[in-house]
Amino acid sequence: MTLTIALGLWGIRRKNTMWGDESVTYQLAHRDLSQIWLTAQHVDLVHALYYAVMHEIFGLFGGGLLTLRLPSVLAMSVAASGVGLLGLRLAGPRAGLLAGLVFPLLPQVQKYAQEGRSYAMVCALVTWATYALVVSVPHRARWRWAVYGSTMLLACLLHEFAVLALVAHGVTLVVSRVPRPVLRAWSVAAAGVVAGLLPLAIYSAGQSEQVSWIGGPVRLRYFLVVAVVGMACALVLQRCLS
Repeated sequence: MTLTIALGLWGIRRKNTMWGDESVTYQLAHRDLSQIWLTAQHVDLVHALYYAVMHEIFGLFGGGLLTLRLPSVLAMSVAASGVGLLGLRLAGPRAGLLAGLVFPLLPQVQKYAQEGRSYAMVCALVTWATYALVVSVPHRARWRWAVYGSTMLLACLLHEFAVLALVAHGVTLVVSRVPRPVLRAWSVAAAGVVAGLLPLAIYSAGQSEQVSWIGGPVRLRYFLVVAVVGMACALVLQRCLS
């Protein structure tokens, strides 16, 4: 967590410049909440919640460049602590320590830790939702599943693509052959997340033309390479632990 904050703060001002999407955050978050909502009805509805959060942060700490990016630094540090705890719980202290140290060194993590957009917050929420899921499987307490579902829903409301993590969680549970009561509990939580996200997904679909110029999110060749390497690492780890 400390390493993530240190790397995030290093050169955070970038010579007092910001790129296009960050400037959108900066401009919209300085508007009144009513103006943010009015704008979101026509464009960028998917990021409306993030703009509202940043509006409140600007109101508390001032609307400078450091305030724009510092929440992402802190959010990514929270994500790093969650990654470390996941490693600890799933594979032991050494794996947890290494996971927590390697995570902030990843180029994409460093990039989004210094970006005034929602991605670091979403990463933190998905990470801790995953931890809540792992903790919920053996205990099966309803309040734990409620924490998991609410955290995942908040992540999805900040960015709709976070729902893909929900799918990954479901596939993981099926492949792991968890007991049926666990699958039922996850299904209820997942249904709640989808129901809460559905209105936003439906209304924001009408604004899809604003990002029609962006290519597909997945490059098949690189995806296959990452998938093969990931499977190989998982098999090696499984053999070492067995």
